[in-house]
Amino acid sequence: MVGAYAITIHVDLMRGGDAIDVAGQVDLAQVPSATRRSFHIIELARAHALRSEDVAVVHLLAKAHKASPDTARYNPCTRSTVEQLATSGPALVRDDARALAEAIGVMTV
Repeated sequence: MVGAYAITIHVDLMRGGDAIDVAGQVDLAQVPSATRRSFHIIELARAHALRSEDVAVVHLLAKAHKASPDTARYNPCTRSTVEQLATSGPALVRDDARALAEAIGVMTV
């Protein structure tokens, strides 16, 4: 769990690269709580967002939604990020972001 929270600390300090490095050493599948696992996946998506890695962001947010739909649905960062990528993100991710935005209830397609 310490490694998982290190991801959040690095993201809060705007050190996305450090968060991604830590995440490479953390096996979030071992986190027993789906809610916590989803939260930490969202934090990793935030780290990738700091680096403008939109494909990774959408992939990770979809993974967080799959792990715990309610956690992703009610997370403010997830909601705003998905809506932004669905409406004005790169064409490569827009369709996936729209589908996720619909799934979490921030927009209807």
